[in-house]
Amino acid sequence: MRKLVIVTILLVCTVLLFGAQKIMLYTSVPTEIMTAIADAFKAANPDIELEIFRSGTGTIQTKLAAEVQSGNIQADVLWVAEFSYYETLKKQGLLAQIDPEEASALPENFRDPEGYYYAGRLINMVIAYNTKALTAETAPKSWKELTDDKWYDNYVVPNPEYSGAAVAAVGALAKKYGWSYFEAMRSNEAVVVRGNSDVAQKVAAGEFPIGMTLDYIARDLNVKGSPIDIVYPIDGTIAIPSPIAVMKSTKNMEAAMRFVDYILSVEGQMALVELGSLVPIRPDVDPPANTPPAAEILGKSMDIDWKYIEEGLEEINTNFSDIMLF
Repeated sequence: MRKLVIVTILLVCTVLLFGAQKIMLYTSVPTEIMTAIADAFKAANPDIELEIFRSGTGTIQTKLAAEVQSGNIQADVLWVAEFSYYETLKKQGLLAQIDPEEASALPENFRDPEGYYYAGRLINMVIAYNTKALTAETAPKSWKELTDDKWYDNYVVPNPEYSGAAVAAVGALAKKYGWSYFEAMRSNEAVVVRGNSDVAQKVAAGEFPIGMTLDYIARDLNVKGSPIDIVYPIDGTIAIPSPIAVMKSTKNMEAAMRFVDYILSVEGQMALVELGSLVPIRPDVDPPANTPPAAEILGKSMDIDWKYIEEGLEEINTNFSDIMLF
């Protein structure tokens, strides 16, 4: 206890003498969850001022592209849902090659072999259902089932132009079932909204009995008492490692690395579980209650061709828009 007090005093004195180090995080983690995680980080690192720009992955991609064009990148750290986006940034020479102290605790499939990005959370696209309208027995069991007539005008999905996770989901489903799958979904009058939080809120409110959304958003609402639960589809959960990376242009590398190490640490991963109902990427941290660990989810997940998603982003967005929105 005495050591902790001394360390805290030294940190406070450092802040008073030299001012707080400042980093800007661009992230797609929902605002309420990210705020709680940021507060936990700042409590452990009072000498670092963490600023956050929070939006959907698509909006962040547009913002960052404009900053790259102008030569004025504001982000120090990037943490969004679109896994293949990091490969694009790496090829463009925009990411720093880093070696976080906590990275050794991560399974190999959660680490970029070249050290440019590391999974900070595992997010999973699942089927959510309203528990007042359906039960675990009557809810759909697969993605394929959602094209059945029984779900006509009863299904809500996120837009890949806004949501990076939706890009992965649409790309994976198009690869598995072809674009005819989305033509059947359109014929079934599926409704498109902006993001995954919008989907979950509409399902929880009873506007739709079922929807495509991310597991942790629905689980968080469930924990807070909303009538919503999830199904891991038998034709494959769409599991998406959500990477964290440092921009090569940062002028605050030490502070940025402390944030990355915090997110990858036991303490940080426990905060993600407790504050956001997220699936941890470390095997030594337990997942939320009644939730499979990352390895089990990945073992039953749908194959995702990340190269196709990276190179076919325009095609995915265009085809989805042409089929589902016009």
